[in-house]
Amino acid sequence: MGSFFTRVRSGVVSRLPRHIPVAYKLGAIISLLLVGSMALLGAVILEQQRALLRAQMDTFGHSAVVQLAESSKELVLADDGLALEALIVNLVGSGAVLGAAVQDRSGRVLARAGRVPAGTQALAPGADAAVYRESIRFRDMTLGTAMVTLSQAGERRAVAATLRSILFTTLAVSLLGGAAAFAVGRHLSRPLHRLVEATRAIGAGDYHHRLPEARRDELGHLMRAFNRMALGLQEKSQVEGALSRYVSDGVAREILSNLDRLGLGGRQVEASVVFADMAGFTRLAETLPPDRVAGLLNTYFTYVSHIARHYRGSIDKFMGDGVMLVFGVTEDDPDHRFHAIASGVMLQSLVARLNRLRQAAGEPPVQFRVGVNSGPMLAGNMGAEDRLQYTVVGDAVNLAARLMAAAGPGEVLAPRDLCRHGDVRHRVRVQAHRDIPVRGKAEPVPTCRVAGLAPTCRQAMEARLTRLLGEETAA
Repeated sequence: MGSFFTRVRSGVVSRLPRHIPVAYKLGAIISLLLVGSMALLGAVILEQQRALLRAQMDTFGHSAVVQLAESSKELVLADDGLALEALIVNLVGSGAVLGAAVQDRSGRVLARAGRVPAGTQALAPGADAAVYRESIRFRDMTLGTAMVTLSQAGERRAVAATLRSILFTTLAVSLLGGAAAFAVGRHLSRPLHRLVEATRAIGAGDYHHRLPEARRDELGHLMRAFNRMALGLQEKSQVEGALSRYVSDGVAREILSNLDRLGLGGRQVEASVVFADMAGFTRLAETLPPDRVAGLLNTYFTYVSHIARHYRGSIDKFMGDGVMLVFGVTEDDPDHRFHAIASGVMLQSLVARLNRLRQAAGEPPVQFRVGVNSGPMLAGNMGAEDRLQYTVVGDAVNLAARLMAAAGPGEVLAPRDLCRHGDVRHRVRVQAHRDIPVRGKAEPVPTCRVAGLAPTCRQAMEARLTRLLGEETAA
């Protein structure tokens, strides 16, 4: 018996339509005749009002541009630009005229004021204006073109006022069926409230929120579409979270916001780059087990990541015992030059603090070499078609790597021009250093050794280091 009722219920459900339009649910309650008649009448009135206003506006616009063409005829012949400017300024200052211009027959603008399209182009979509043109003629010769731009705001306000009147009248007539419609509206508003709550949850980052899909009408389709969207956002969030573990947050945002343009190539940027590697790493790796070497690198690279974020930079790549940082690439940073140098100084100061702890624990000290440079470089996807890496390349990048190789343990080297830059020189302390020959350059590169930061900047850096070491110790 139970299976019989189950089959009957399944058969009834299978014969139900898969889509029940909302119009069918409202058809038995709301008087379609009243509402439809009022809507039709309102549409006719509204269209007549719009046509009348448009005709009036066209008449005014043609009159204004013809008058401008006639008034500017002699001025164009005399090439009297000052009088043309005065004529147009007076015209633009009147009523609904948003702009006006006079061009010669070659298209050169002789005088203009207000909003006027360039050449023969139209105004941008949504400009809420109309342009009227008229040739400036003297006898049988065309001297140029007059243009007048009129605002459509008055027309739109009049149409909106008419529409409001029609809607108010329709609403008053529709009150005949309002009582029943209210009851049905309350019934239909429940899923809408669920949609609003679900939308707020998604906006707050709760991508696990889902809606029931039991309805078989338009709202049911909307709920299913919403659930598919929430699932897609959840998957994208998971991908972004995983991606940000392998690349910097800025690079992850750059990649995810341009998924339709994932190809080789990039854009020219003015940015800064820092190269740092561990001096004597080969000897250190020979004396320590592999797991301790990996742990040592992970510890220092974690600190480097904190330093880069503090100075608005990002890690471009890890290279064995070295790291490459970029500043002003994935986000605009007008102070990227100082931030790059300060990150190198902060790294050396942090390494000095950690070395005191390591020596107290009987462990060998660790030292870094740092090279900094700034200049134009290409930022974008590099590599092969099937394997890309977002990075920066260019002569400025190569020079930073050469400076790192020339730096001694514990040193931060930078080109002399960078140290003397207006954004940098008052905030760093530098020492003269030798000119370094660089492969591919005809002349050696003058360099300087960055000894530290100015007192105010140094205090802020040391305070941040204290908090960072405290946070890491607590963690």
